Amino acid sequence: MAETHTWYVDSSVLLRAMVDQSSAARTWFEERIDAGDRFVASRLMELEVRRVTRNAGIDQALVDEYIDEFLLMIINDDLLDEAQALPQKLGGADAIHVASALRLGPGVMTLVTHDAQMAVAAVQLGFEVLDPVTDDPGHGPVDGQTSESTDPKHRNRRPRRARPRT
Repeated sequence: MAETHTWYVDSSVLLRAMVDQSSAARTWFEERIDAGDRFVASRLMELEVRRVTRNAGIDQALVDEYIDEFLLMIINDDLLDEAQALPQKLGGADAIHVASALRLGPGVMTLVTHDAQMAVAAVQLGFEVLDPVTDDPGHGPVDGQTSESTDPKHRNRRPRRARPRT
């Protein structure tokens, strides 16, 4: 049996998989689900994903299918202090993601992001970093306004689950 892997995923990858801006990210995510891998993220990722998808009119049942795959870490004052103390050049949200990942540690999981600045900071802190968005390298923030994301056939695709829920 293959060993499972733990991935800290930020919204830059998950949103692209959900709204079909990146078939590569969707394929990576589905393959990792099928392999039984674990997904971790900050509650900030849930907020970012829910706001973008709600603003774009994407069915929240689809969002639930993806979010339910994650162990979500709480954000408290200590975590915010840790994010503020990071010496790397990061925006506020990215600093919260990196500080959350640091709580688990670089040797425990791989940080998955399509954000170049976050990737650089994570590597500096000892993380292995993966960007599965190989087919969407130059795009900015996901705003839900692409033709693919507004096409109803793309909104209703759900991640495939190969393992039962616990």
